[in-house]
Amino acid sequence: MEKPFQIKLIIRRVKATTAIEWLKQAWDIFKQYPFVFIQMILLTLVLTFLATLNAITLILGVLASPFLTAGFYKAVVGVQQQQTIGIDWLFKPFTEAASRRILILIATLNFLVSVPLVQFREQIFVAMKLAQETGVQDPAITWQLLLLIIGLLLSTMLFAYAVAIAYFLKEQRVTLILQASFIACWRNMAALALFSLLSLGLIVLTIPTMLLGLVVVVPILHIAFFLSFNELFALQVKAQQDGVLEV
Repeated sequence: MEKPFQIKLIIRRVKATTAIEWLKQAWDIFKQYPFVFIQMILLTLVLTFLATLNAITLILGVLASPFLTAGFYKAVVGVQQQQTIGIDWLFKPFTEAASRRILILIATLNFLVSVPLVQFREQIFVAMKLAQETGVQDPAITWQLLLLIIGLLLSTMLFAYAVAIAYFLKEQRVTLILQASFIACWRNMAALALFSLLSLGLIVLTIPTMLLGLVVVVPILHIAFFLSFNELFALQVKAQQDGVLEV
């Protein structure tokens, strides 16, 4: 009897300068449907703001976030496949039951990791303000800041590609999803660091426009980050009993 075919993930390592190509390709995709992508980002920001109004809407906003992200990425794929996209594409993942459970799980885990980091950050800011007012410097603040940066970096690496892996690669094992996201970031730290610096540079360039230029820059950066997912991940069919994460 033949063994069933299983899917294994292959995580590529790319050159640092590949980040420049992501932005160039993102611009090519953005300019085909600029108003649609801008509307998607603005609507997401509005929904995010409304979610902060009370505890119930905050929970709903947290759970909805990965679906909106997947919808934006789905629109990018639609443009790549020469389909006609609209703002309604942002909500398509909500109707797809196959990925609903894993996206909710990712959102929940991300929230549970983020809450203590936010609380820790607030404690550090209070300690820094108190030290500034009293003029007494606490050496522990430096170590706390370092721990906060490490925590934020680890959290970002774990969840950076989680939504894309779950939605597009149809992976349902959350441990494997987080592991794959972390390894992809680790193996491509140089490219992602350059991408972060270029992103910061583009954001700074919007300052003379009183940040109005962000309505163009933000969707381009979102598109470029999804293109990095396409670049870093590949699928290969392998006849074996268990799925393998090849690193």
